[in-house]
Amino acid sequence: MKLQRILYVTQGSLGVWDVRDRAPLQVAEFADDDAGIRAFDEYLAKTSGVPSALLVDVIEEEFKLQSIPKLGMRDRAALIERRCASIYRRTPYRSSLFQGRSADDPSEFAVVHSAIVNHELVDPWLQALLRHCTPISGVYSVPHLAQRVVEKLYPQSENSLFVAPHQASKLRQVFTQKGNLRSARLSHSAGLDSHSYADAVVAEVTRSRRYFERTRLLSPLNVLDVHVIANADTAARIEQLAANDRSSVYHYVDPDEAAAKLGHRATVSAMNFEEVYFSLLSQKHPSRSYAASGETRFWQMRRLRNAIIGTAVAAATVVTAIAAVLFSDAWVLRNRAAEMDLQVRHLSETFRRENERFNPIKADSYEMKLAVDSGEYILANRVPVPWVMNQLGSVLGDFPDIQASELHWEIETPPQPERRQRPVEARLPVPVTVVNAVDAVLVGKLEPFDGDLRKAFDRIDEFKDALERRTHFSSANVIAYPIDTSTSAAVTGEIIDRKENDPAGFRIRVSYQLVEPGQGDGNDPI
Repeated sequence: MKLQRILYVTQGSLGVWDVRDRAPLQVAEFADDDAGIRAFDEYLAKTSGVPSALLVDVIEEEFKLQSIPKLGMRDRAALIERRCASIYRRTPYRSSLFQGRSADDPSEFAVVHSAIVNHELVDPWLQALLRHCTPISGVYSVPHLAQRVVEKLYPQSENSLFVAPHQASKLRQVFTQKGNLRSARLSHSAGLDSHSYADAVVAEVTRSRRYFERTRLLSPLNVLDVHVIANADTAARIEQLAANDRSSVYHYVDPDEAAAKLGHRATVSAMNFEEVYFSLLSQKHPSRSYAASGETRFWQMRRLRNAIIGTAVAAATVVTAIAAVLFSDAWVLRNRAAEMDLQVRHLSETFRRENERFNPIKADSYEMKLAVDSGEYILANRVPVPWVMNQLGSVLGDFPDIQASELHWEIETPPQPERRQRPVEARLPVPVTVVNAVDAVLVGKLEPFDGDLRKAFDRIDEFKDALERRTHFSSANVIAYPIDTSTSAAVTGEIIDRKENDPAGFRIRVSYQLVEPGQGDGNDPI
């Protein structure tokens, strides 16, 4: 959830700043008295739902550096909280910054405790916010944000004192060591346009250095880098006053240049550098806040609600995308099903139309069983084409002048009594005949053929006898002999059934008699 409003709490007022853009704009200001608090209450009644944050910039804020022994994470957190509560027991607005190993003793850790010792500066404004259920992200301190300012503007400075004009008549000083916050002060000062402003800056820096040396935050031998937000004229005046100071080195940066580096778009007022902190706070919240968990509950609830809504929207988007993909697949399947249904109807209609052209064959259960048993018997007794060809090949090898060209299959059935159907009777089922034998009709020819039919007949009879004698066929019969119509032939005549045009062609029928299983003569084809 993005921050939209910053409530800037000072020593005597509360300013409302709109930070929806990176150029904050002040929209209201309320005095720190009964009338101002009532006016602020009325203002919140109309704008209670705006996500807000409290930024405190007051003189009554203290800092204390302590060292703690090396402990586990849970024990360390408990010790830090207990010590902070012991130091600042009279105010709820307290916090601690864990800063890693101590510079004096590597076996210990450094912790900075801070608190707003005068809680009455914050209580009335915070109670009004809670009364109207205004979502606030936390109660933040300007020195905590100033640590980030020093990190961005002066990342290489070891002992740094950052000095900037605040609230038109105050100086904010923030002391850091290697990027870690150690102390901060807010003191009164003359206005920037006053001739004594530069004197006030030098005097406050000298006073702060004596305090750091007295509290052992800084050694007299250390050089202090003083970074002052000032224009060219003010910088020249300060440089002239601090010319004899060898323990401090002054650096200057223009307010607009510093604001641009920190992401502040608007022009900064020369005496109100605190506007830059509004942009920093809107970009990223500090890691520590003076607010208790109950004071930020409306902010947490709003974040939770927005998270649920965002998750629901994301889930709905994903489900919609999946549904669209599935719908497209369903649409394709529907078209395919329609095409298949059309093909089925077309094939059904074709089958019906073609079936009407033929008389359906009707057979009862006995006839169907007889047909199936006959087929199973043939398969069970193994009368395949390879077996017949094997039988024929064993004889054809001894008759090189006989060439087999065709082989036709036929079956032998017993004669069926013919029964005429009466006109009034229903159509009789077509009987399924019993198969007695399986025949193979061999079509062949003599080659070479010299026209001597008698010799040809004898050769064909000799081949027929060999088939009966040397194979497992039950019988072999010549059903067509060759005939020659030339005048030089030994025999002349006419055969009515003759259909072949080959003068040396002949046909032999070989039969294999089907018998019931178990009644064969032992010569079944293998």
